[in-house]
Amino acid sequence: MRIDHPAEDDTPRASPESRLADTPLADTGYDQPDRVAYFAEHRATVEAAYREYQAAREWDEAVPALREAWENHENKWPYPERGGPTVHPEVPGAWRGTGDRYLAPDANSEVTRGCARIREVGETVITPAMRRIEAEDPSRNLVGLDYRLKAEDRLKEKVADELEARPGLTAAKALSSVPDAVRFTFCYEDQRYASGVRADLMRLRAEGFELAKPLKNSWSSDQYKGINTQWREPETGQRFEVQFHTRPSFEAKQLSHDAYERIRNPQTSEPELDELEDFQRQVCGKIPVPPDAAEIDDPPRKEHDG
Repeated sequence: MRIDHPAEDDTPRASPESRLADTPLADTGYDQPDRVAYFAEHRATVEAAYREYQAAREWDEAVPALREAWENHENKWPYPERGGPTVHPEVPGAWRGTGDRYLAPDANSEVTRGCARIREVGETVITPAMRRIEAEDPSRNLVGLDYRLKAEDRLKEKVADELEARPGLTAAKALSSVPDAVRFTFCYEDQRYASGVRADLMRLRAEGFELAKPLKNSWSSDQYKGINTQWREPETGQRFEVQFHTRPSFEAKQLSHDAYERIRNPQTSEPELDELEDFQRQVCGKIPVPPDAAEIDDPPRKEHDG
């Protein structure tokens, strides 16, 4: 049996915009001319949130395969244990680290005192300031705070490497050149990343911290994604690092940390280096890039900044 439909007429149908214009005022709180703009803005916000959700979901789904790829790399390229016997004789007060690293007694004492000073400044000056900055915006937070102070042995390794590369350097000078003895990481939602980073850069300025070198924006890189900054506490001269990440870019950094360490190792072979860089590209290729992230640059500089 055929169903009769109402007869069509030539009356124009209302457009979506005109239908929105008929919405009661109480529905939006906006005057009638602003309703279309209100709904367009609301729709754009919802769509942006959905895109962020989808991108994060794609990253989460990619992680197991990336972990498996790294396990396969480790099986193919066994990494020698760090350490081994030292060639230096036993000397009271000397320090011996992995890879035959060595500090003579005087240098070791100097670095030990320097590490104590770094801990004091980091805990009593820099960390409270970073907590104050964190409290100004609940939409993001500091992550990895348990690791904000680099371990003393790791600092001594860096000093030993620097002294070997530059024999005329003092141990104290070598220690002061380590940029991440104190380090922090802010983690943001994708849609708030660009505005959040810019705001936090200005908050760091407002706390009196000075940029030690230009901001490094790596969101366009195929080996690492994120923003790294180096700062100086003006009263003590202590340097510290602040990184700016999203959840996926921070997780990617953790996932590829061992690959990064192998790439920096001069003993890593060229064939393995090629595979390590390919692995880094695989990881970075899965990280969602927040809107405008690659355009973030230094905040306004002060005359006395280095």
